[in-house]
Amino acid sequence: MSQLASETPRRAVSRSVSLYSLLLVAFLSSRERLPETDLPPVALLNSLLHLLLKPALLGAPLALLSRRWRTAALLAPLAAEFLRHYGAQLWRTVRPPQPIHSPRSLTALTYNVHKEDIHLEPILNVIRSANADVVALQELGSRAAECFEQQLAHEYPYRSLQPYPAFPSAGQGILSRFPLSDIVYWRHEGIVNALGHQRATLSAHGVQIALYNVHPVHPGMVGKLFDARPRQWEIDQIMARLAAERRSVLLLGDFNLTDQADAYRQITARYYDVFRRVGAGMGYTFPAWRYPQARDLTNGLPLGWLPPLFRIDYAFASEGIQALQARVLPDSGGSDHLPLWIEVAI
Repeated sequence: MSQLASETPRRAVSRSVSLYSLLLVAFLSSRERLPETDLPPVALLNSLLHLLLKPALLGAPLALLSRRWRTAALLAPLAAEFLRHYGAQLWRTVRPPQPIHSPRSLTALTYNVHKEDIHLEPILNVIRSANADVVALQELGSRAAECFEQQLAHEYPYRSLQPYPAFPSAGQGILSRFPLSDIVYWRHEGIVNALGHQRATLSAHGVQIALYNVHPVHPGMVGKLFDARPRQWEIDQIMARLAAERRSVLLLGDFNLTDQADAYRQITARYYDVFRRVGAGMGYTFPAWRYPQARDLTNGLPLGWLPPLFRIDYAFASEGIQALQARVLPDSGGSDHLPLWIEVAI
């Protein structure tokens, strides 16, 4: 009787693993034919895929050690898929590359400041400690813009701070040590509660770069539940603007998508992901809920202990720009996003 009782949980675990593996393999094999803009469940699965693959990375070797060959065979394709996407980043945590020094380097920070207009000193500290040449800000509030204009004028003589008081989440800003020109701010006219975008020409080390600071909407913000279409409309609009550029491009921002999204593959068909190329680890930037003011999405739940689980803040670059370093900073300064810092050579 006791042997039967012990077999029942084992069978349940085995069946669960089999179901998990078969369903995920079936999704992976067919998702190229399942556009996420037409199918909200596909958009959701794409957003969670980096997390859904992680159990296989641990489960496959454990199954091999315990000689559960069938379970190992089911989990192996999923573990291989995870390593295909993230193996190089994980390897760089074990064997960090030697830093490359260039006389024409440029450092940049992309930082969603979460509409913060009260607790601004910690955010100022993050920006100052990052010591980046260029800072791209998303969700810039009016008081934050006034504060940065006053407090950071010496460090950043070139600024384009464009809050949007009617909808603070749409505020954008650029702080720069190098001259900025041809600055444009826009929102997608066809999307309710569209967020903001900026484009500027950055003149650094005798080179002009098309600098973009963008913030497409999240699929949970507008439209139907997890509707990826509005985000795709914004990505298409951004890519159309980029197609007209004749300069090297540096594309920064909170993109509200993971690296498994259809839109990510659309962007990386033309521009490379700086963190993916030289960063170490998973590079998760959201949610960062350590500060109380960052927890407006938790509905009062004490989730400050939860680590970031998604990488949605990015720096993309054209091949004329060389990636040198990339890392996620450990302090959010009270935002619900961790900032992403990069160094490139131009």
